Amino acid sequence: MVANSRETPRLIPMPSRSRLLTNARGVSMSRVIITGGNRGIGLELVKSYILNGDQVVVGCRQPSKATELASLNPTDILPIDVGDEQSVKAFAKKIDYPVDILINNAGTSVENMGLERSQAGVMDAPIDLTLEMIKINGLSAAMVTRELTDKFNAGAKVANISSQIGSMVVGAGFDNLPYSTSKAVMNMVTVQLASHLKKNNVTVVCFHPGWVRTDMGGSGADLSSAQAAQAINTTIATITPEKSGLFLRWDGSTHPW
Repeated sequence: MVANSRETPRLIPMPSRSRLLTNARGVSMSRVIITGGNRGIGLELVKSYILNGDQVVVGCRQPSKATELASLNPTDILPIDVGDEQSVKAFAKKIDYPVDILINNAGTSVENMGLERSQAGVMDAPIDLTLEMIKINGLSAAMVTRELTDKFNAGAKVANISSQIGSMVVGAGFDNLPYSTSKAVMNMVTVQLASHLKKNNVTVVCFHPGWVRTDMGGSGADLSSAQAAQAINTTIATITPEKSGLFLRWDGSTHPW
């Protein structure tokens, strides 16, 4: 829980696997979990689901510093370091209710890890840093999802926020070994999760969110974080099980692998 003076409402543990959750007006709601929801696209995704009237639980590394996120009054804000398996397990233990939507959004960039972009190419990038970024940006989607699998409702959806830089077709033109390989790993995690969770009636996809004006995307990008988040929200709402395992653009169109 966030260390501040406000009281955030807690989700009531549900004894059944029912998806029938309604607000005071009788409108259907979803229970949504978003990692990395304290800034950028993640923060805008939180806003969009709260506006929907959904119950939103957010994971981030330092909840006490997530002041803008706290001002949105999500259902809960919980600490998680997606690069630390024990932190992921501790986070999952606090989720004691059925989950309808999981968005694996948390990630990092080479700049945030102290590396200049000019040093991130395939001939220069430090291997240790590359492996750490693969863990944070790619394997974390597997860690978080498998820890929450037994809490998914039938018909639940998992959305992994990837990037076109992880595409074998498009990514060859981006000389950023740590980031591109980490997102390629996330894409492979997506298809393997989709295959494994099909029997549970859980749909798993990954998204290229577009070129977005964030700390990573820069100020010259095409889309605002709000535009990308709302489009992803809409696409998730309309995804059917037949699309499980696909790489999608923010608008729901299929992206090449």
